Amino acid sequence: MLTILIIILMFALIVVIHEWGHYIAAKKNGVLVHEFAVGMGPKIWSIKKGETIYSIRAFPIGGFCSMEEEVGKSDNPRAMCSKRPWQKLFIVSFGAIMNFVLAFILLTILAGYVGYGNNVIRSIEDNMPAAGANLLVGDKINAIDGTRISKLADITALVEQKDKSYIFTIQRGNETSFNVELKAKWLEKENRARFGFTPEIVHFNIFHNMKVGFVNTFQVIGQVWLGFTQLITGQVPMDQVAGIIGVADFSAKQWDTGMQSGGILLAIMNMIYIGAVISANLGVINLLPIPALDGGRIVFILIEMLRGKPLDPEKESVVHFIGFVLLMLLTVVVLYNDIMKVFNI
Repeated sequence: MLTILIIILMFALIVVIHEWGHYIAAKKNGVLVHEFAVGMGPKIWSIKKGETIYSIRAFPIGGFCSMEEEVGKSDNPRAMCSKRPWQKLFIVSFGAIMNFVLAFILLTILAGYVGYGNNVIRSIEDNMPAAGANLLVGDKINAIDGTRISKLADITALVEQKDKSYIFTIQRGNETSFNVELKAKWLEKENRARFGFTPEIVHFNIFHNMKVGFVNTFQVIGQVWLGFTQLITGQVPMDQVAGIIGVADFSAKQWDTGMQSGGILLAIMNMIYIGAVISANLGVINLLPIPALDGGRIVFILIEMLRGKPLDPEKESVVHFIGFVLLMLLTVVVLYNDIMKVFNI
């Protein structure tokens, strides 16, 4: 039951962040927002504050931000269709942008949990070069061959040759720094060369964590885009696409694996990573130039910017309706695949 609740909350958070992006962008640009809803279907709770109704609906999948006259013509200056093209572009795209921001935040948290090795020695192995050079726990590696060192990644980047000796500049307590010569020892079982020390692990370096989170966010976005292009080109079969049931099943398994391997903290981190991937996935998919998605609406806004006037709203509505029908058919196909795989039918 706890696993199901966590999965529902994860999906709800991702959707709420997306719709909140549309909401806040609309509000900032003076668009009247009628309702901000979490979930779909009939209302189970709602409250009106100011001019907007905030509601929770029966089915905890999806949500929406209902704005005044999104497509068409209106004399109401607070209608979305009355706004300038760049304002509409900002409102429509900001949902996906917020999904990318959420992915970045989650991956930054994950980077903090994983941590990184710094340049201070935490432990030394016997019968290894570091022990032979009389290095001690607590020694700080300031430089290698004159190049400044601040973290383990710097050491890894510099030390590439197994048969070469390197000059390590060591700081020991308050003593003046001194140099030692080290040559990595090749370990056949590990198929790599090592010096025989491990560094201290740093978790609370917000700037490093944000940098890693930023890089990883773009890597995840790239992986999502690659997966989509492989699906379109036929490199990945349609039956390999997972829908909400498949993702929920995978998430539940990852939660259980985390609980068994490292306890609740590891389980939560597994869910944070999955949440980041799903959020990035939602952002990428919504920006695709497909009718009924944000990307399809962006295409029409860009055409309006080029033409200097919007396209016929009735034609645009028809295109979005056709896109919506096709998306529903795709959803049914993916749902069928999920049921067949999850329940081994």
